[in-house]
Amino acid sequence: MAKTIVLKIGGSVLTDKTLREVNIRGEVIEKVANEIRELMDEGNRFILLHGVGSAGHVPVKEYELYKGFFDKRQLIGYAIAQNRVNRVRQAVLDALERSGVPGIMFFPSSFIVADKGRIIKIYYEPMVKIAETGIVPVLSGDMVADLTMKLSVCSGDQQAFKMAEVFNADLIIFGVDVDGVFDSDPKKGKAKLLKELTLREVEEIISQVGGAAGIDVSGGMKGKLLEALANKWFFEKGGEVWILNIMKDKMLTRAVKGETDEFTRITK
Repeated sequence: MAKTIVLKIGGSVLTDKTLREVNIRGEVIEKVANEIRELMDEGNRFILLHGVGSAGHVPVKEYELYKGFFDKRQLIGYAIAQNRVNRVRQAVLDALERSGVPGIMFFPSSFIVADKGRIIKIYYEPMVKIAETGIVPVLSGDMVADLTMKLSVCSGDQQAFKMAEVFNADLIIFGVDVDGVFDSDPKKGKAKLLKELTLREVEEIISQVGGAAGIDVSGGMKGKLLEALANKWFFEKGGEVWILNIMKDKMLTRAVKGETDEFTRITK
């Protein structure tokens, strides 16, 4: 059965977040774009978000933009962050174009308003109308206008649930560089993949989940789980969140087709 899918590709997938310079994993973006095209050919609809990885997190931390706007010296940092992130955005759009996916970038900073780092208003009507043609909306992590902080980080993780609401999607997929949520850090030793999690179980394990590798101001895996807990309405209406290793060949395709369960599925 065809699905409306909000797909968020992690910044740790698109770049090596342990490096300061902008670095883009072109081969990974190409692979994901091809899988999206294959799934669209079967009738699935996508709203695509992506993290900014090393491109955004480095200047955001260096200029303390995550604390809000409080000093004019931050303005050049904001410009640097946007210009660096634009290189990642364009790499994603180019890969989608080569794969025949009609992806168009919508900049969150141009239509989202936050307060204390939480989205309170989205001027989504033009995006929705354009998407009705078959265009795939593409969004990314961004710095947006904030009523209290003047500027605040707006992560793709937070946006994912808002896009699910706007487009009435029942499935959010977080494509990351690990197989899902584990009972301990899989990069530091033997760990068990938690294939099925309820919201109650997420609440129980949240304190045990680590952040992301490298510099990350949006919280890594823990951030995704916290967003799930902050959006219980999504699960109450029957929505699911999948966390899977999008770097593995055909993992996204096989998961959507129901051919594998080697990922974490969060339900009510």
